[in-house]
Amino acid sequence: MRISTRLVAFAMLLAATPVLADPGAPVSRRDLTTAERALIAAKAYWVIRTYFAHAAGLPSGYDLEHEYRVRLTEALAAPNRRGFSLAMMKLFASLANGHTGFTDQALIEAAPDAPYRIRRVEGRWTVLRSALTTLPPGSVIATIDGEPVDSWLSPRRAYVARSSAMEVDRAIFGSTFLFPDSFTLGLVSGTTVPINLKATHTSLLPVAPQQDRVEVTRRPGGIIVIRIPNFGEPQLEADAVAAVHQATVEKVPAILFDLRGNGGGNTPDKLLSAIMTAPYRGTIVETPQMVAENDAHASLDEQPPAFSANMLRYGPGRSLPKAEAYSGRVAVLVDGGCASACEDFVIRFADGKRGQIYGEPTFGSTGQPYFVDFPELRISFQVSTKREFLPDGRPFEGVGVQPNQPVPLTIADVTDPRDRQLDNAIDLFSHSP
Repeated sequence: MRISTRLVAFAMLLAATPVLADPGAPVSRRDLTTAERALIAAKAYWVIRTYFAHAAGLPSGYDLEHEYRVRLTEALAAPNRRGFSLAMMKLFASLANGHTGFTDQALIEAAPDAPYRIRRVEGRWTVLRSALTTLPPGSVIATIDGEPVDSWLSPRRAYVARSSAMEVDRAIFGSTFLFPDSFTLGLVSGTTVPINLKATHTSLLPVAPQQDRVEVTRRPGGIIVIRIPNFGEPQLEADAVAAVHQATVEKVPAILFDLRGNGGGNTPDKLLSAIMTAPYRGTIVETPQMVAENDAHASLDEQPPAFSANMLRYGPGRSLPKAEAYSGRVAVLVDGGCASACEDFVIRFADGKRGQIYGEPTFGSTGQPYFVDFPELRISFQVSTKREFLPDGRPFEGVGVQPNQPVPLTIADVTDPRDRQLDNAIDLFSHSP
């Protein structure tokens, strides 16, 4: 088979092209043999070519064959496991998809936890939470080791697999395996803050919301807020549904779902059934369709396509409301941390015109990944098998769901002990019809 021949040839190359300098400390775990490296790289190439559903969304001129050859050369010539994994991460990140990525658990575990949470707020790199008294929330970062932040981060961004630059921004400072053990942050105030990632830090301040339970709070005006941290655990959806049913019994006039930071899990169909009062549609899906004869014909071309040219398209499905669904007013509050199944929920919520969507654009990636795991090596990767569009055909990947009522997080919000973003959304919700 033609593809297999190329893979074997690639795997046997031990080219002398130098590996990029490691942007962090080495990993103290068993190295991988040449055979193990070749197996992982070959399997990755085959899975990407076969199942990756987002070829149409790649930049014009993207060349998988070239990208793979370059990263394979780096991966096989790498002096250690860390260098191999970084090369593979860069290959997967080049596909620019939030459900496609490479993970080396040994590399992740060897990296320290970040003693801060940092992302862009109002266009500036801002500390959201911190365990360091020298780096309080609201601090704005101008430089790292004397270099402008974006310039310093630029080579490291190439290892972070996300569907948009905005989501790379959200993830980059938490990817401590890409950082040196020690560096210096320069603040716009003129202060410099030395960072030692290997130092022992206390819990982040202020304390982050609970990530293992649904929280229900009552606000003035008859509004209840139901915060759902994720849809990965069935009990969380069940608890949210129970809260909705209780609101129905108590004749609560309005519910706001706080879905900020909800990383997804499984599409919460039961929760949708509990609140939707009009028909609603799901996404339009495209997924590669493999037909052996078609692929055989394509293999005879001088330049066979790198990805499957046959795409199966289906959807959007349509769901009908339940008679017993909650009939009061409903709204949702989202941000860039609302991803995957969380976005599945918000897309259907919006299509059924159930209520207002407050906050910031969502993550912009959902799909069913094809997983490959090497448990004995503690290495895995995943490749997204479906590309989704909004029910009306508009793009979704890398775009996300746009709020009807923008409620952006501001630097002033970060420094306020209250949750001002939530308060602002509730205020808008209270005064909406």
